[in-house]
Amino acid sequence: MMLGALPNAVRDEPVIEMDLEPGERILLYTDGITEVFNDRGEMLGVEGLQNFVRECSLLPFYEMLPAILGRAEAWQFGPFVDDVTLILTEVLE
Repeated sequence: MMLGALPNAVRDEPVIEMDLEPGERILLYTDGITEVFNDRGEMLGVEGLQNFVRECSLLPFYEMLPAILGRAEAWQFGPFVDDVTLILTEVLE
């Protein structure tokens, strides 16, 4: 669902609140990245994406997002068939 497109799509109060420290990163993504399949018919899923994020987490900020996408592209069979959006942000001081 597109964020904010429908009146009930966004809550008035946050569901989860977290204190973040400088250097911590947040990755937002659409389901197009988790719903890709490899040549054995296995779906990447959230766990697969989490593994890619862990593998790339120590890279410099500007290298992390392309590395995650590269892993997903190499893992999947064929081109992406759904929209794929990744937004990576880092907490600064």
